[in-house]
Amino acid sequence: MKSKIIPAVLTCVLCPGIGSAYADSHGMTSMELAEEKKCTSCHAIDESEAMSIVPSFRSISQRYSMDEYDRLVQVVLTGGQDHWGKEEMPDMGVRMDVSEEDAEKLVKWILEMEE
Repeated sequence: MKSKIIPAVLTCVLCPGIGSAYADSHGMTSMELAEEKKCTSCHAIDESEAMSIVPSFRSISQRYSMDEYDRLVQVVLTGGQDHWGKEEMPDMGVRMDVSEEDAEKLVKWILEMEE
C-alpha cells in the first residue's frame, strides 16, 4: 500500500497538473469523463469547433458563475429546456446516465475553464 501512495503524493507535489488529474478522477480527466458520458456529442469545448449544435463548454463557463453551480448540476442530472435558447438537454434515459458525483465534477470543470 505504501508503495502506491508515495509515488502518487510525489506526483501531486512535483507535477500539479498531472497530480490533480490523477487525484480528481483516478486517472480519468474531466474531458475523458465528458467524452465517456457523451457530453461531447452535442457540446464542443469552444466555439471554433463547428460541430457543436448547443453552447460550447467555454460559452457556458463565460455565461455562468460558481454561484449557479448547484443549478447547473441539476441541469446535467435532469435535462430539460430553457437553459440556453431553444435547444433542449435530453432527459436521462435518452442520454447517458450521469451520477451526481460525475455531474458535480463536470460542472466544476466547465465553470473553471479559463477564457
